[in-house]
Amino acid sequence: MLKSKARGRVAGRAAAAGVVSAGLLLGLSALGAHAETKTVTYSCTPNVGGAAVTHDFTVTLTASTTAVSGTQYTATLSVQPVTTSAFPAPVEIASGAKIELQPSVSASALPAGMTAGVSTPSPTGAALTSAVAAQGSMPPLPTATMTVTPQSGATSVVLTAKDFKISMIAPAGTGTTTTTPTALYNCVVASTGANTAPAVATIAVASPSASPSASASASASPSASASPTPRNTRTVYETVFASPTPVKTKKSKSAQIENTPGGGAATGGGGDAGPDARLFVLSGTALMLAAGAGGLVLRARRRPVRQ
Repeated sequence: MLKSKARGRVAGRAAAAGVVSAGLLLGLSALGAHAETKTVTYSCTPNVGGAAVTHDFTVTLTASTTAVSGTQYTATLSVQPVTTSAFPAPVEIASGAKIELQPSVSASALPAGMTAGVSTPSPTGAALTSAVAAQGSMPPLPTATMTVTPQSGATSVVLTAKDFKISMIAPAGTGTTTTTPTALYNCVVASTGANTAPAVATIAVASPSASPSASASASASPSASASPTPRNTRTVYETVFASPTPVKTKKSKSAQIENTPGGGAATGGGGDAGPDARLFVLSGTALMLAAGAGGLVLRARRRPVRQ
């Protein structure tokens, strides 16, 4: 029984660790995704008056897979009404009119303190081929394309799709100006419900690489000096003897031997060798004889005088 309980506890801990690891992997992959498609609930208020309409939209936010700090890159945003529920047109939309989308996309950069600029696009769709009656289904919304410029030093940028506005550009000949769009809806992310998280896309930002012009100019300079212009040359031959024989002159002897080497007769320098050794022998013998004579004189003086 004890062994079975211990095995059960080990199996339970292993399963819990697996769940946590899977959650971490999924969380990290979602954080680093450069594109996201999800259903988001918006509360849209008609600009012509009336109650707000809560509707689900399929939001797709896509950013470039790579970016360089200080350089613009593009991102796209698609917001389309979910067809399972009607998203009514607040007013009649005439044939030939165009639908305009004004999205709001925020950007945050890492590390802390970095920024990223995002343009504010206002994409306009194609002209409608047929009119849409009031309270009829809204036509498709155009896809927005924006530019994002991360600050120099940023390592990543996070884009978040937030609120958006829908407008209509009336066709020519209807008595309505075609330069000023007519506002239809102002949509914000709903605060209640299951789909209140906005779409998010994250992109890694790399540092700018070195300019290739410097390496090109550096490699071009050695090639010019590697092939000099050939010139006529003149070859001069000179004979050099390994051990030249010195010329015998009156000064050559003194010049060749400045100091007489030691060695006596073996070197021919007997005259300069100093006093002969026989002188030292004779001097020693004389000193010995003088010492002996002096000793005899002293001994003779010390003898007592016989009476």
